[in-house]
Amino acid sequence: MTTIASDIPAGTGGLEVGPDGMIYHSDFGATLSRGPLGTRVFQVTPTGQVSVFAEGLQGASGNAMAPDGTFYQSNIGGNTISTIGRDGTVLPYAQGLKNPVGIVVHPGGELSVASCGDNTIRRIDRSGVVSTLSADSLLQCPNGITLAPDGNLYVSNFGNGDVVRISPGGEATRVVTLPGGNNGHLLFGNGVLYVVARKAHQIHVVTLSGHVTLLAGSGTRGHRDGPALEATFSLPNDVALSPDGRTLYVNEVAPVVEGDQILTPTTIRAIHMP
Repeated sequence: MTTIASDIPAGTGGLEVGPDGMIYHSDFGATLSRGPLGTRVFQVTPTGQVSVFAEGLQGASGNAMAPDGTFYQSNIGGNTISTIGRDGTVLPYAQGLKNPVGIVVHPGGELSVASCGDNTIRRIDRSGVVSTLSADSLLQCPNGITLAPDGNLYVSNFGNGDVVRISPGGEATRVVTLPGGNNGHLLFGNGVLYVVARKAHQIHVVTLSGHVTLLAGSGTRGHRDGPALEATFSLPNDVALSPDGRTLYVNEVAPVVEGDQILTPTTIRAIHMP
């Protein structure tokens, strides 16, 4: 595992990779209770060059890029979803959500959104109309969301260590509980789920049937590169795959918070697949 970029002046929001290999990191900001909220999305090259891609968000949390290049961005503080054009222009898309975080784009162009603030999974049709898919009690501040080829959504809870399966009809089933009691995001790729156990400072591979394998992170908080199982993370949040599926990017906060510092810089790491 290696560090791609460090000291990005942003909180750890969503992480996404475009078809050209560019990495997009959304600035969550500090926290909803201890501002300021993040307003920007950063663009990072695979070699670590950082620039501002877009500005004008309200707590840039989860994000997703559609196959047609449309970039969807959650505003956790604004309770809305925005689109971001290729030139960085931010436009409103959907409103009426409650602290939205993770986003996934369906093949038909509809969105599913993890709505942390009201413990629901919401659906947004192509005209921006919002409806509720699931409000099951297993959802505890749903954070990450991904779509698998089996037609089900998979959700990671920020409020506990559960990964939850949501059927197309909205039925929820617990798949697995990861250590740490607090998950970041998750992603389906290479035939498995990559799930962030945020407070355990680890990344796990989870099969759709619930078998868990530790991919990276010794479990000790820190910032040490090296072999994946010996390396250390500091509250990792989101994961994104390179277009060829051979590199998994992870964003995380600085390993140490000093004094009354609220916003710690972000680091982006790369796990190189065998």
